[in-house]
Amino acid sequence: MSGFSDGWRWGELAGLAALALLLFVLWQIPGVGFVVYPFRLFGTFVHEISHGLAALATGGDFHRFTVSPDLSGLAWSAGGWRWVISSAGYIGSAVFGGVLILLAARGAASRVLLMILGIALGLLCLLFVRNLFGIVGGLALAAATFFAGYRLRPPWSDAMLLVLALQLVLDGFNSLLTLLRLSAASTVQTDALSMAQATGIPALIWSLVWAAISAAVLGFTLYLAYRRRAAPAAANAGPGRLS
Repeated sequence: MSGFSDGWRWGELAGLAALALLLFVLWQIPGVGFVVYPFRLFGTFVHEISHGLAALATGGDFHRFTVSPDLSGLAWSAGGWRWVISSAGYIGSAVFGGVLILLAARGAASRVLLMILGIALGLLCLLFVRNLFGIVGGLALAAATFFAGYRLRPPWSDAMLLVLALQLVLDGFNSLLTLLRLSAASTVQTDALSMAQATGIPALIWSLVWAAISAAVLGFTLYLAYRRRAAPAAANAGPGRLS
C-alpha cells in the first residue's frame, strides 16, 4: 500500500515553500520590505473586497472601502449575513490565494490571469474605493498587474502569479496571528470583536475558527494542486474471452 508521501509533486512543493520563505524573510529585513510592499498592499485590497463581495452575495449592499499606506483597511456595507461578511476578509484571502496556487499548478495561462486580475482590481477601485491613497495605490497596482501580464513571458509571468498567490496566503495568516493576539489581550475593534458583540461568542474563538478554516482551505488546495492524479487504467487490448 502506498504511503501518504507517495504521489506528491515534491519538487514543486519544495519550490513553493522556498518562495514563501523568501517572501517572509524579505518582510523582516529593514530597508528591503519595500520590495514586497506592493504585493502586501494587493493583499489588503483582496481582504476588503472580500468583505464587500460577501455582503453582495448574501443580499446586502457594498458601500465603499478605504486602504491606508500602513496596509490597514476598512469596508462599509449594509444588510447581508453579518457573520459571513465579517469572516470573509480573512477566509477570502486564503481562498483567493489558494485558487491562484491551484491555477498556477494546473498550468493555467498566467499572462491572461494577470491581465484579468489587473482589470478587475481597477474596476473595483473605481467603483468602491473612497480615499485618495486607495484610489491611487489601487489603480497603480491594477496597471502594474495588467502590464505584467501583457509584457512578461513564462516562466516570469508564472512566477509573478505565484508570488501574488503566496503573498495573499502569507498576509492572510499574518493578519490572523495579529487578530489572535488582539483578541486575547485587548479590546481593539476588529472583525472578531464585531462578531463577538453580535453573537456573544468570544472574539478569540472566532479568530481560532477563521484560522482553522483558512488552514483547511490551504491544505485542501495544496492537495488538489500538487497531488499527482492517478493515471487511468490501460484499456484491455482486443476482445475479451467469455468463460
